[in-house]
Parts: sequence; structure tokens; C-alpha cells
Amino acid sequence: MTGRDWWTLARGVNVIMGMLTVPLGALIVGAGSQDNIAIPLILHTLSVAFFMAGWNALNDLKDINADRINHPTRPLASGAISEQAAKKFSWICFILSTIMLGGIIFHAEKTVGNLEWLDSAAIWGIALILMSAYEFDGIPFNPCLKKSGLYGNLSVSGLIAVVIVFGAAAVGHGTEILPWSVAICAMMIGSSREIIKDVEDMDGDSERNTLPMKIGAEQARMVAWICALLAFISMGMPFALDLLPLGYIVFLTPALISLMMVKAPIVKGEDTKASKMLKRALLFGLLGFTATGLIPILF
Repeated sequence: MTGRDWWTLARGVNVIMGMLTVPLGALIVGAGSQDNIAIPLILHTLSVAFFMAGWNALNDLKDINADRINHPTRPLASGAISEQAAKKFSWICFILSTIMLGGIIFHAEKTVGNLEWLDSAAIWGIALILMSAYEFDGIPFNPCLKKSGLYGNLSVSGLIAVVIVFGAAAVGHGTEILPWSVAICAMMIGSSREIIKDVEDMDGDSERNTLPMKIGAEQARMVAWICALLAFISMGMPFALDLLPLGYIVFLTPALISLMMVKAPIVKGEDTKASKMLKRALLFGLLGFTATGLIPILF
């Protein structure tokens, strides 16, 4: 077992992206002009980091048989990390995430009061329920959402998108429409990418009733394109609802272009290329929305 193996098990790059999404979610709602937000942001960021690392390890534990076919070099599939060690790692990460949530509650009560922490706790709870429903049979769905095609894609992308709202909640804006509209956009991009990834993994997904396994690769790709189209439309929601000045849409141009261009590789069956373009669209979108929150503060 090497440090690289643990980094791969936790999907370190994805964890870092999740950590960055927390302050981005805060900046989207203009947190740059607020004071005394460092501690809440740090606690929220660490809670997300530990939650994601624990969930990624759990996901690999649940998918170990499929990964032996689809991703044989992953630490669990290759035997570089034992299942028992991965279970301990996952439990420790979830416990640490819970401790960070306790810190969020304690700090909010001490400095603000009035149940200011409630939206953060609710979002964390929603994430835990979604994760459990995605990974475990009978909690509350049987089979679990991972084996339920499109519902599984929506749930896992929803888990990622809700981090944006968690970041907004860190600075007291978790119930506002803007971060939720951005989260919906991120969810649609994520769902499109999850479907494409399921198409790529069809050979080893005999234990999962994924969308491509249900309706075939070609039709699944069309659903992925529809999700990308919905992401394109939802990216304009904050402007249509007058939550942001129309001129700020220029900051979303790279993301919008990426979403328009992704149709070609999806139709051609170039799944790896489409997945990378969707990931790029998500990154450009988050950066663009962050810029809309920073511009009023800087100028």
C-alpha cells in the first residue's frame, strides 16, 4: 500500500474539486464581501472532503467485482489495498465529516445563534440519505439507486451538485434560489457525464441495471445529450429570473460553448471525449458563476 494507492482510493482529484466547490458556492452568493467567514468555510470544506473520500472508498468496495473488469488497476480491484483497510478508511472519513458538522453547529450557535446552522445540517443529512440510497439495497430503495438506471445517475450527480449549496450555506445563503439554480445546472451536467461513463463501463456492469444496460448504448447517449441540453437551458435560469445581470452571461460563454459542442462526440459514440468535455463544461460553469459573484465586489 502506497500513498498513491490511498489517493486513488479516495479519488483525490475529485475530493480537491469538491473542496474547491465549497468556497465557490460561497463566492457565487457574494460571500467575498462578508466578514468572519473563514472558520465556517474551513469546517464546511473539511466536512465535504472527508465525506467524499469516505464515499469514494465505499463506492469502490461496493463495485469491486465490476472494477476487476472495468478498472482492474484500481487499488481494491488490484489488491493493493485490502477490503478491510478500505472499510476502516471509509468509516474514519465519515466520522471525521460528522465531527466537522458538529464543529459547524457549535461555531454557528456560539457566534450567530438562531439555528443558523440548520440549513447546513439539513444539506449534510440530504447528502447522507442520497449516498445511502445510492449504495445500499433497501435504504430506502430495493434495489439501491446505483442499480436503477437514470435515478442512480441523478442521485450521484445531485450529491455532487449539493456541495454548491453547502458552500452557500456556510455563509448563511443556503436557502436562496441562486445557489440552488446553479446546483440544478451542475446536476444536469453531472447526470449527462454519469450516463456516458455507464456506457463506457457496460462490459463490467452485469450486476448493475444501468441506463445503457436497460435501453442500449445509443439511446442512453441520447438521454445524456438531453441532460446536457437541460444543463444549457438551466445555465440561463439565474438570468431569466433576474438573479444576475444579463450582461454577466459572458462569463458563462465557455461553459455554454462546451455544452453545445458535446453533442458531436455523443452522437459519434466518442464516450471518453464526451465525458472530458462535460467535465470541462462543469468546471467552466462553476468558474463563470463564481466570477458573477466576484465582479460586484471587485468593481
